[in-house]
Amino acid sequence: MTALSRNESFPHRLKAWRQTRRISQLELSLRCDVSQRHLSFLESGRARPSEGMVINLGEALDIPLRDRNALLLAAGFAPRYRESDLSEPEMLAVSKALDHLLEKHEPYPALVIDHMANLHRANQGAVRLMALLMAEAGADHAAGGRPNLLHALFSPDGLRPYIRDWEKVAHFLLCRLRGESIAAGEPQEMEDLIAALTAYPGVPDDCPLEIPGEWRAPVLTTTFEKDGHCLSFFTTITTLGTPFDVTLQEVRVEQFFPVDAETEAFFRR
Repeated sequence: MTALSRNESFPHRLKAWRQTRRISQLELSLRCDVSQRHLSFLESGRARPSEGMVINLGEALDIPLRDRNALLLAAGFAPRYRESDLSEPEMLAVSKALDHLLEKHEPYPALVIDHMANLHRANQGAVRLMALLMAEAGADHAAGGRPNLLHALFSPDGLRPYIRDWEKVAHFLLCRLRGESIAAGEPQEMEDLIAALTAYPGVPDDCPLEIPGEWRAPVLTTTFEKDGHCLSFFTTITTLGTPFDVTLQEVRVEQFFPVDAETEAFFRR
């Protein structure tokens, strides 16, 4: 499947998402409690869906909320799912929960990022780590006014010079991003991000979606080395359950955990 453009028709979008999910017309019709014939008519454009049908299809295909809005628009309906800012009053409870997760992870780094790895919030542990690593950085690696962590990790002017085994780390990050892009229907913004990252010198543009045969560690460890410090972490990603807002579905909390005593001591000092 190729990235869907904004002017794609509803039949094309529906068929593309069904094929991306590797679901037959029969299986999808059973999930939505409609006949396979009717679903075939929807994909061919011989029938028009109701708003409820579009919503059911989005649920059955597990389409991201941002793309469900696009599917509704393509079918002639208004978007159903909001895209709110975390600073809006309606988001106060969620905003407090995110701040709570960041605070409780002190003294170790924790970040609030979106699906494109744009930075929204950071705790003091993350601020201390960035102050150490980015003191001489020549670019802010911002996207839409926000620092972008992937650009910072891939750019020779960012964190890249301080990452041990950078090629291995870059391989895994690029594989993960490509996998997320495929699962999301290859949205143009993610494809553009991949293209921008692979345009940096030394980044392969044909990174395979597989784990190297010699890899034996249970988790990917990232080690930063600078000014006599050697700091090693693995990370976890937390997402919000049952979101009905585009922003909330795309937001995630990345928490860094020390791998060794030296890293733990650096942050506890």
